[in-house]
Amino acid sequence: MQKSRFYAFLGGLAATLVVGAGCASRPKAYAEVSVVSSARHRAASNDALVAEAQAAVAVVETPDGRGLGVVLDPTGYIVTNRHVVEDATHVESVSFPAHDPPRTYHSVEVVYTDPERDLALLRVHTDDTLPHLPVASRKPLPIARYLDPGDPVMLMEFEHPTEGDRIPDPSTSVFRAHNASVTTLGAVNPAAGPGQFVGIDADVKRGQSGGPIIDRYGRVVGIVTWTWRDKVGGFAIPVADVLAMLGERPSLDSNAQHRDRIAERSREFLSALGRGDVDDARRITSPSHARRVRTDAVEKITAQLDRDGAPVIQGFFAAVESLVGDDDPFGMLRDVVSRTATPEFREALALPDDLEDAQIVSFFFEVGQAYLIARVAGGMEPQEALRRALARLETTDAARTFAIADVLTELAGSAVEIQSVEVVPGAYSPTAVVSLARAGGRPGGKGAQGRFLTLHMKLEWGDWYVTSVSPTPLSD
Repeated sequence: MQKSRFYAFLGGLAATLVVGAGCASRPKAYAEVSVVSSARHRAASNDALVAEAQAAVAVVETPDGRGLGVVLDPTGYIVTNRHVVEDATHVESVSFPAHDPPRTYHSVEVVYTDPERDLALLRVHTDDTLPHLPVASRKPLPIARYLDPGDPVMLMEFEHPTEGDRIPDPSTSVFRAHNASVTTLGAVNPAAGPGQFVGIDADVKRGQSGGPIIDRYGRVVGIVTWTWRDKVGGFAIPVADVLAMLGERPSLDSNAQHRDRIAERSREFLSALGRGDVDDARRITSPSHARRVRTDAVEKITAQLDRDGAPVIQGFFAAVESLVGDDDPFGMLRDVVSRTATPEFREALALPDDLEDAQIVSFFFEVGQAYLIARVAGGMEPQEALRRALARLETTDAARTFAIADVLTELAGSAVEIQSVEVVPGAYSPTAVVSLARAGGRPGGKGAQGRFLTLHMKLEWGDWYVTSVSPTPLSD
């Protein structure tokens, strides 16, 4: 961005700021998280506006990458994108490069991830009071109540010296403020989440995910989330959706609340499977368990690449490539993937007997679909599409496909009823067992008299998630 544009933007900000007493509302409590909204006019200089924004923006580091976040509660609560943290096993650190001196915290908890919106709530465990930003509204009001098309806004980019593949020391890096204008309040992209997104005319780059969009009054009006490939501009989740997430977060302060939530989530999961809505069921599937299932299956399949399986996998991708240009490539993909579960395919790939057919299908479905999306929707060349397809396997969303496949295999299409819920205390986090009974009973099936199953759940990311379904052992 040219300096002249940026200084012109700051000059525009100055014209909108009124010198006088600021007007901030009382904090609005969402459980233990408190947010503050401010009026449209407050005392501030140009430099102070940028400095306040920089001080409240955090760099979120995970073993898999980096994103941004913004402090909304000075006790350490930070909002970022779900995709910044969901594919990692933990958050390595949260850093504040604009502080003097820069601060880095390593005790960071993923408090909650929104099951549908691309949002996550983190908490830095510290006795420090963190600089924070007000929001444009203390309640989840419509976007048009606090933002208009054409409004000037600001977003942050984390810049650091080039050091090859090595992640640089945050203390040597800085935030740069970039100006932008609001282009739309009503962008829709179901693949990115529900609701409407705020469009801006500034490019959103890798690493800016989770950072705030700030209006000319210094208030958070959105959270950066996605951009179109090869198109100018980016999109943000309205801050109203952030407040909605905080308000929808389940309250789990008592054993009774835990049991009620476990039962509710179990019903949601089973109902989603019953109506064939795998996407909804996937959202309630444990991310940590899914990653373990995925890792085991992928290792067994890719091990054959070092033996005699490479031609077989190459043949699969050749078959998928032949669908590019077809009137219904994704419909035809189902037929190609279904062949991977045949005994002939297993034998050709020399897959071990302990690898379930459902896991094989999950593997080839995920890479095949990702390849087609990259080729058909993304316009990528075959080699780039292949890399994108293999990278897809590393995502938590793909991992959940493997876990869901195990559950579907165990349920075998049966209708089930919840019989009881039991919370099991754990050293790190509690787990739960939900007793299920097949409706009407099925003599000769799995489990006690073929009728009873156990749904296993785990408390993770501030909510209860399904890990697996297993036959209920016969009692002595």
